[in-house]
Amino acid sequence: MPTTSRLGAVALIGFTVAGLVWFWLELAPQRLGFEDTDSPAVSLAFLRANAEVYARAGIALLVAGLSLIVSAIAVDDLLAPFADPLRRRAVSAIGLIAAACFVLHGVLRLGVRPLLYIDGLDRTWGEAGYVTIQLLGVHGFAQASILLLCAWIVGAAALGLRSRAIPAVLVLLAAIPGLRLLGLLGPLEVAVDGVWLVMMLAIPVSFVWPSLLGVVLWRRPPSA
Repeated sequence: MPTTSRLGAVALIGFTVAGLVWFWLELAPQRLGFEDTDSPAVSLAFLRANAEVYARAGIALLVAGLSLIVSAIAVDDLLAPFADPLRRRAVSAIGLIAAACFVLHGVLRLGVRPLLYIDGLDRTWGEAGYVTIQLLGVHGFAQASILLLCAWIVGAAALGLRSRAIPAVLVLLAAIPGLRLLGLLGPLEVAVDGVWLVMMLAIPVSFVWPSLLGVVLWRRPPSA
């Protein structure tokens, strides 16, 4: 197996592991009884007792973002002999922007100690700081990273369909992350029953899909 293919496989699998770790840590407030994470008072109470959760989530996000950079390049190389160069590069760019959003969200999560320091000086400042991080992070970079990740998966699967560079079963599975793109209907004020639940179910699949492709790359013979 070429070294680049092996590195790409490791990156794809590493992204899945880091992404699922972050997803699990993101649910920590609800698991520990701090359910309203949009409330600055509730969330700051959680962080005062569990600051390490945000720090670990930040590390997981950085690992996910850096892994996705390598993954996007590896998939670009995989598709290079078969796909139109412009379309391939556009898909790769989407993956790289998604990686940047993961990294930026991770940096915000790693800022928990400065946030708690500000909160210690003045509770009003602390709450204002948390709202800023919540809007930029969860409702900004996190949403963008997941949406772009799903778009990258759909784009890569579409490009790999005809050439069979990506197995047919993974192409079909990519339709589930594609459902996350229905979230774009919200700003257009198009209402679809059950769309929120469908989009939530698409998130874990979007994190698992890269690892499945990573396994395919790992097992692919050197001549492939």
